[in-house]
Amino acid sequence: MTIDAIVKGLEDVDAEARKKIMERSGEACALYGSLPIAKRIAEETTDLDEILTRANDEIPWCGKWEREGDSISATCHDCGCPLVQSEVVNLTGTFCYCSVGWVRTIFKTLLRRPVEVELEKAIGLGDDMCKYNVDF
Repeated sequence: MTIDAIVKGLEDVDAEARKKIMERSGEACALYGSLPIAKRIAEETTDLDEILTRANDEIPWCGKWEREGDSISATCHDCGCPLVQSEVVNLTGTFCYCSVGWVRTIFKTLLRRPVEVELEKAIGLGDDMCKYNVDF
C-alpha cells in the first residue's frame, strides 16, 4: 500500500526527523477526527477528573486515561490507530510516533495548555503493550 511505502521510506531518514514527520501526521489525524470532541469537552469543563471521564467515554482510544500525579497515562494492549486496526497500514515502530502527535493535540486541547507526551512502550517497537504518558 502507498502509506506503507511512505512509512518504510521514512526508515531512510534520521530518527528525529522520522519522529517529527509521524507526529505531525498524528496531529493532522486528530484535526480531522477527535479534535472537535476534545474542543467541546474543554469548552464545557475545566475539572481534570471530568475531562478524563469524558475523554474516556467520548474520544475513541485503545486504553483508559488515568491521572498519576501531574501526569496522565494510558496503557493499550492493542494498537489504537484506526489505520492499523482497519489493516490500511502495517504496524511499525515508525508508525507508533503518529499516535504521539495525536495524543499531544488532543490533550493540549482538552487541558488548554502545552503538554509533553512520552511513548514509554509500543507494540510496534516490540513491547507487549503501548503506554503513553502526558505531562502537563
